[in-house]
Order: sequence, then C-alpha cells, then structure tokens
Amino acid sequence: MTSTVVIDKAAPTRAVKYGSMSRDRTWALRWSYFFLTLFAIFSLVPPLYMLITSLKSSAEISAATNPWWIFHPTLSNYIELLTRNQFLRFFLNSAMVSIFVVTITMLISVPAAFALARMRFWGSATLATGVFLTYLVPDTLLFIPLFKMFAAFGDWSS
Repeated sequence: MTSTVVIDKAAPTRAVKYGSMSRDRTWALRWSYFFLTLFAIFSLVPPLYMLITSLKSSAEISAATNPWWIFHPTLSNYIELLTRNQFLRFFLNSAMVSIFVVTITMLISVPAAFALARMRFWGSATLATGVFLTYLVPDTLLFIPLFKMFAAFGDWSS
C-alpha cells in the first residue's frame, strides 16, 4: 500500500511575515509607550521640583531665579526639620496611629472577608452587597461628618 501526496502549485500562498507583531500593532505599542512616557514625566515633575526646592536655602527659595537650578545645595532644611521635637512628636504619633489602625483593621477584616467569601449564612449575600456599596460612597462626603466630629472636640492646640 503506497500513499502519494499531491502538491497543488496553483493554490494561493500566504505572505510570510517576519517578526511577531503586525505593523498596526507595532505603531499602537509605540504610541502607548509615548503617552506612558509623557504621563510619567507629568507625574514625576512635582516630586522632583519639591526635592530640588528642599535642597535650597531660604534665600534661594525666595529669590527670583531659575526654580530648577540649585546654586548651593544644602541639607539645612532637613536637619532643622529632623531636630525639632515638635515634628518628631507628630511623626511618632502618626506612625503609632497608622500601625494600630492597620493592625486592628487586619485583625477584623481578614476573618470577616473569609467568612463572607467561604461561609454561607442567612444574610451573607446582603451583607456582602452592603460592604460593596459602601465603597461607592465618595470620600469627600465623609468630610462633613468628620469636620463636625472634630469641631465637637474643640480646640486642643492651646
């Protein structure tokens, strides 16, 4: 038993493309990199400007010179900030509050998330929907009750 293979030379052939992407996709990739680069530059200019300004003396900051040029870089602003007791106390208070809030949130939210995801109980779907809907509330709406709460505490700065 023999088998023969017939090759039809009249059949249309497909053009072989070298490379892994078509030209349209390559241009789309180039444009996306272009806009990502613009976005990165736009996003990084303010922190860079703040860093440059922090390395200037007070006289250089107030002088009407080129804001991007540092004539005499100095760390005096950082030294003054880090040697003040008031800043260190505020930083320590913020760090302690952050650590406690994250710890308490994780201790409560991880078991709650596990219970909502894995266990089925009466009202679990309603509770999960309610938790999801609270994420839809804009943060700016919370400023008014937060302001009223702190206004009720009074002025503690004195």
